[in-house]
Amino acid sequence: MKLRAIAIDDDPTSILMVQKLASKIDDLELVNTYESPIEGAAGIILDRPDILFLDIEMPEFNGIDIMSTLVKPPKIIVISGNPLFQPKALELDAVAFISKPPQEEEFNMAVNKVRAHLLEVEA
Repeated sequence: MKLRAIAIDDDPTSILMVQKLASKIDDLELVNTYESPIEGAAGIILDRPDILFLDIEMPEFNGIDIMSTLVKPPKIIVISGNPLFQPKALELDAVAFISKPPQEEEFNMAVNKVRAHLLEVEA
């Protein structure tokens, strides 16, 4: 099973880090990235990802807003520089919360957690 993912983060450096880490996982395909949270919110519908890598602190429309408005959300991995958002992100069903900058081991563990969740649903 190939996992489809998108990333939404207003910081281009964070997007590059997610791209680099995702490229090291054979069954993960980062199909799109968005620096605009509004375009990213639309991308969730258009790209139909299994995984959403999501920042919280963004202009206009933050990650909590995005999470709150999704009707049938993909599995969400929050990547944020502010640990104060962790409780709210987990309350809104984020599968994992990673602090910026994401480390390879933590990133891989979060993707494995999503994989396990998706396999449970299929079983």
